[in-house]
Amino acid sequence: MRRVLAWQICLMMFAAEALGGTGDLRQGDAIRWLMDMRQAVIHLDYRGIVAYLKDKHVESFQLFHVYTEGVEHERLVSMNSPLREVVRNSEKVACYFPDTKTVFVENKPARRSVLLDLPEDLKQLSRHYDIKLQAKEYVAQRLSQIISIEPRDNFRYARRIWVDLESKLPLKFELIGENDQTVEQMIFTSLSIENGIPESELNASTKVDAFTWQVNRRESMPLESLKWGLRSVPDGFQMISYTRLIRTPTEHPVEHILLSDGFSSVSIYVDEFEGDIVKGYQKKIGAINAHSRKIGRYLVTVMGDVPARTVQVITGGVHLQVNKADD
Repeated sequence: MRRVLAWQICLMMFAAEALGGTGDLRQGDAIRWLMDMRQAVIHLDYRGIVAYLKDKHVESFQLFHVYTEGVEHERLVSMNSPLREVVRNSEKVACYFPDTKTVFVENKPARRSVLLDLPEDLKQLSRHYDIKLQAKEYVAQRLSQIISIEPRDNFRYARRIWVDLESKLPLKFELIGENDQTVEQMIFTSLSIENGIPESELNASTKVDAFTWQVNRRESMPLESLKWGLRSVPDGFQMISYTRLIRTPTEHPVEHILLSDGFSSVSIYVDEFEGDIVKGYQKKIGAINAHSRKIGRYLVTVMGDVPARTVQVITGGVHLQVNKADD
């Protein structure tokens, strides 16, 4: 289960003076900005230096992104310890950890981007978030529009996004915790819009001789085979996928239910054990909260970029459906 947590955090790892007026504009205008931003993140070719703040620790990464023949390609390379490298396309994400000589690979990943993973239908977000345009500020010497995203309940985090006026790329992103403190922050310190990036800069540079490979195969599962019920999922979180992860070398399967409200995502992992299993736990790393408990011979772990109470509520409502318990 530690590997699952490390992998999700890895996948999930990867995010001035005011010039405009201080008055908020209509929510529809803010949503149109988010729509433009979503298209820019996917379709533009760009490179830059990204600073990432988590748990009061700052790390810097080189980011390369290309969209070609309908497929996104991304590469993220750390510039300080612990060294690591992430290479992603629509079919595979590979995380390289030179210090431990380990490579984590997932086929058909649940997340699409290491920056911001936004839904196609952004209008649904207004049911659970108050989305407004605020002032304009410079980030990386580029004028940007600030978008404020405030939850309408306490099951989700607030967010602020600084969107480049010219390219519509997100230049800065903040995740605001329960105490109005920034729990995670991503900011471009430099950004260049490109007309294509050489393939050599999109491929992994890590030498993998004598590395251990941990490969997750993701298999889509029919919903009618789901034997788990979810009694207490906060309003707005919908089931995005139900899959089974097969991890090498043990080939041990883990069920994965992905929930999302458009901005916030929550993963439910169900791991079956034949013998005694570890006790449940609660853990927090940056903006990610995790909570687990035993249900019979299963260990259920719920984790996501949501407040602790959200994962606790969801974990408490997970149960075996009686009519499917013996399937």
